Amino acid sequence: MIRRVSPATVVAVSAVFWGLWWLPLRSLDATGLGPMALNLWLYVVAALALLPVLWALRTKALAGGPALLLSAGLFGIAILAWNGALQTGEVVRVTLLFFLMPVWATVLGRLFLAEPMGGRRIAAICFGVGGALVLLAEAWPPVPKALGDWLGLLSGMLFAGSATAARYGRVDGRVLTALAFLIGAGLAATAVALGPEPALPPSPAVLLPVAAVALFWLMPITWAQLWGSARLDPGRLALLMLLEVVAAAVSAALLTDEPFGLREAAGCVLILAAGALEATGQTVEPTEIRRSAT
Repeated sequence: MIRRVSPATVVAVSAVFWGLWWLPLRSLDATGLGPMALNLWLYVVAALALLPVLWALRTKALAGGPALLLSAGLFGIAILAWNGALQTGEVVRVTLLFFLMPVWATVLGRLFLAEPMGGRRIAAICFGVGGALVLLAEAWPPVPKALGDWLGLLSGMLFAGSATAARYGRVDGRVLTALAFLIGAGLAATAVALGPEPALPPSPAVLLPVAAVALFWLMPITWAQLWGSARLDPGRLALLMLLEVVAAAVSAALLTDEPFGLREAAGCVLILAAGALEATGQTVEPTEIRRSAT
């Protein structure tokens, strides 16, 4: 059925639902689970659901080598940081700080993959850094003040590092996602065991809504993005994923009392411009698209 749908449509819808991810995440606060315990059970459910996929792709997993382990490890930490940012910070601010990711990806690509640094990419870095400075300019120095802001910034850096390692090792996206969810669950379990949050399994009444969000929100949008991204060139994919920022900004403005004034709007425009510049400068050979889709 999904093959009758345009890959661009699938990616666009997944981006919108990623922008709305803060809604189920915050609604699960009513379960009484702490932030890290919530992450633990979200990714335990998702990882268990993905074990058959990882087993079916075990040959590719074993061939992934150090690049896969590095990419999945960074990805696993990044998803915990990103969820923490949405749980503790202002939705628009943390989303925009996360979407400085193209800046970090450009720098890492230059340092580790010898990718060219043309005028368009330099402009994208300037727009992105300028947007961050505007967003954080309510006090001097213009650096993140709240934990949520730091986590949003950190998660973008980690995702950029994961993507760079995956490109270096030509890592299969399905294997990467399954392994990253397993690592995320393991890291969350370690944090819960060492921290003040209850380590005992939650009651079925608590676990049921968590499992529902993992299986019917997190998993579908993750796999929709993977399916679509294997069939689109990187530039178009990156442009469509900017819809996540729009969805987050609109939903937060309508459903929360978090501030969204001229400073936030200006930062949003600059960071979106950085993402668009980086996206429209990306190219990929058609044969590479076909190979990644198999």
